[in-house]
Amino acid sequence: MRLTRFTTSLAFILSALIALATLRVFPLGLDMAFPSMPHQIKNMPTGFLLHIGAASFALLFGGYQILPGMRKRHLKLHRWIGRLYALTVLIGGASGLFIAFNIDGAVGVIGFALLAVLWLFTTAKAILYARAKNIAVHRIWMIRSFALTFAAVTLRLQLALFMFGLHMPYEQVYPILAWSCWVPNILFAQWWVSKYPRPVKA
Repeated sequence: MRLTRFTTSLAFILSALIALATLRVFPLGLDMAFPSMPHQIKNMPTGFLLHIGAASFALLFGGYQILPGMRKRHLKLHRWIGRLYALTVLIGGASGLFIAFNIDGAVGVIGFALLAVLWLFTTAKAILYARAKNIAVHRIWMIRSFALTFAAVTLRLQLALFMFGLHMPYEQVYPILAWSCWVPNILFAQWWVSKYPRPVKA
């Protein structure tokens, strides 16, 4: 129990920090906030702004949702934030898919496009099970959904490692990040739901 509380608390803190750091784009502008990504900004500034804005709020909303104490004490708030989370995933996933097909290189395109599709799919499944009042399965799909939302965190941590630690240019890094930012996350989510199973209604 202590491990799960530590893990979810850490995920929430990292999500909030990355989300708030990313939202600096609104006071600073795209060029100043993301100087290492001129190609994406120049070709699709509106789509890029929609994606990072929506993904940041999805991190904040999703991070709150995974805190079990908050969810138990504030069920009505949990449901409303869940709706906002789904909306931000819809915007972030759709714009992310658009961005994925406007970058160079098939490896990067496929990786980021698959991330966007799976993000939308897992969230949609979570919504469907919530509407069907199958809360146990709803939670499983929400864990998968948030693992993909958390790709925003792992992407930035890995980006810092590759660019500042290993001194690799962004053009070499993003095909790797297209897969490494989310594949370990979804594998961890699968391990998590198997290690901490809940009763599932058929």
